[in-house]
Amino acid sequence: MGLRKLSTVDYPNKLCIDLTVAGCNYRCPFCPHEDLIYHYIPMEKTGLEELVRTLRPRLGFLDGVSLSGGEPLLHRELIDFLRELKYQGSLIKIKTNGSRPKAIQILIDRRLVDFFSVFIPAPLSKYNQVTNYNIDIEEISKAIQIIRKNGIKHEFRVKPIPGLIEKPELMEIANMLIGAPRFVIERFEPEKSLDKDYRELVPFSDDELYELRDSVAPYFHEALVEP
Repeated sequence: MGLRKLSTVDYPNKLCIDLTVAGCNYRCPFCPHEDLIYHYIPMEKTGLEELVRTLRPRLGFLDGVSLSGGEPLLHRELIDFLRELKYQGSLIKIKTNGSRPKAIQILIDRRLVDFFSVFIPAPLSKYNQVTNYNIDIEEISKAIQIIRKNGIKHEFRVKPIPGLIEKPELMEIANMLIGAPRFVIERFEPEKSLDKDYRELVPFSDDELYELRDSVAPYFHEALVEP
């Protein structure tokens, strides 16, 4: 796990510090985090006890902590870390791909998370194709249902990719998530893509992204393009 930066955008309307957790079960070709998937073993890491000691004096002026990845919910020791953060009075946001519904339920039951940010890489009809991972689609549906029915604060995130995730796919995702409180469209950074072929793609322009946002906006309480 590694410290990243102070942020006012990772956790809506909160000042937080972003922690990055290595390792992911997906292999999305457009993923910009190759180092967290294939090269994290030799990376400099911060142990949980050391991380807690580092964070403790900062938590007094921060609203919360945002955990991203990779996929944080792959790590069993996460619960003890979150418990310590909650003991320190911190709000906690977790960015997840939603592939671990049992872990999500445990965190909600134990009141260890205040906000879930769920990345939806594709409509369910293309999930295995896009993630290059043989996931049971029912697990994704279950994770979404758990988060939505428990009333915990949450958002869903998507990343339009030319030739892969375009308006038809975006509308399919919007139909699946209709009524969600917040829908965020991420920007595609081709030069960092896991698949070298995707590094040659031209991303959607700002105008195109805002057009896509306008198309899905009626489905959600809030729809926005990531700054």
